[in-house]
Amino acid sequence: MGIFGTIYTCYSGVCTATIGMRVTADNIANLNTTGFKGSRYEFANESVIATNEVFVKEKGLGSKIKDIRTLFTQGSINTTDVPTDLAISGKGFFIVSDKEGGIFYTRDGQFFVNEVDENHFALQNSLGLYLLGADPTAKTADLGSLKPYLIPKLMPPKGTSQINLQVIFDSRKPIEETDDPLFRNYNATRETPLENGKYDFVWSLPIYDNLGEKRVLQLYADRTVNPNEYEILVALDDPTLDGRGEGFYKGAFLYGILTFGASGDITDARFWEITNPSSFDPATQQPMDLTALGKPQFNLNIQGNTQTITLDLGFQVQPDGSITRTSYASKLLANPFVQLYYNQDGYAQGIFDKIEVITEEGLIKAWYTNGQNIDVAKIFLADFTGYEDSLMKIGSNLFLAKGGVTPFIFAPGIYERGRIISGALEGSNVDLAMEMINLIVLQRAFQSNIRGIVTADQTLEYFLNKT
Repeated sequence: MGIFGTIYTCYSGVCTATIGMRVTADNIANLNTTGFKGSRYEFANESVIATNEVFVKEKGLGSKIKDIRTLFTQGSINTTDVPTDLAISGKGFFIVSDKEGGIFYTRDGQFFVNEVDENHFALQNSLGLYLLGADPTAKTADLGSLKPYLIPKLMPPKGTSQINLQVIFDSRKPIEETDDPLFRNYNATRETPLENGKYDFVWSLPIYDNLGEKRVLQLYADRTVNPNEYEILVALDDPTLDGRGEGFYKGAFLYGILTFGASGDITDARFWEITNPSSFDPATQQPMDLTALGKPQFNLNIQGNTQTITLDLGFQVQPDGSITRTSYASKLLANPFVQLYYNQDGYAQGIFDKIEVITEEGLIKAWYTNGQNIDVAKIFLADFTGYEDSLMKIGSNLFLAKGGVTPFIFAPGIYERGRIISGALEGSNVDLAMEMINLIVLQRAFQSNIRGIVTADQTLEYFLNKT
């Protein structure tokens, strides 16, 4: 090889050690970079094969960089308590895109809610890339079906369609001596349609109309002439809101008679809808068919806007006429009148408040100021297991798939390849202790190769001085 060959061989060692130190320095510099995946240098010897008729021998020409490989081992999971901070435990990459539809992959889960137009927000990272997802109910997806999911700034109001109510009727109230039904005592032409003393108790039931306005229904209860019966009447607290017209029954919409058994459970129920505010008589009007409806329903008319409301008192009439009861069934007991449970499904208009929950399965929930939430989207992850070398680092914690490479898209979950942890971030997978050891070894290799160059140079100088 000669002295000049020695210089070039040691020079290759200096170059590879320098590149190794650059890789190590990059790893150390990104020790605190979210989702960073460290790199590993891989050296190989540089040589040529010389042959003759007798033997084959290898001539060493130094070293070279064989590859700089990215290590995709798991980084530490660090809690942040910010719901839109996401960490992947296990395999997978978040899929993000730019406005032009370019697809990128990352383990950096630092996302935030950003305004994208006058009506919507979206989850983006600091580069403005959208986090991609699918419909909240989707089980599978592919790259073609994933898209940025927009979060509405406003949630439209919803009129109440169901009231769930558990009340206790007081069995100690004396029965009526003469038959004096509630509906006969109701008169909307008076200042107080149903006067005190004409009923035993009243519950106020707040609801929402179709425009999101809060309204109040009154549920009146009164004993009948039978010891095991109560009659009820549902009416608006303000009869003037009734858009059906004028009459004695303006504001009244539902009348019913409940029969209770020995244990206090409802054993029979008859209900009539009051459709005409000017006239109503259960004796001449057929009760609603609860074997078909299951529960009593009535059409509420508020200033011309109608909505159908189902009143659920904790029982349901089956097609064969039998009655089944829920855990919140209303009863007749020797207790004061009381409301034990109330729920209605209406709400006012809501303004976007926050992203509070992102589940391990990637389900994103948006919460609004009206106390409601909607499922916005479901995050899907990309898996490159077995061919991670097809990913290229392009900076900013992003990877780009090489041409022709299609990842496996999967829904995260506790039993899947990877799961999502909300309120946490994945740290760098760099092992600082190992990197410092590598740095010392590379430094010694660099120094040794420099010493080899200096020694060869001195030998060459000595040779030239002697000739």
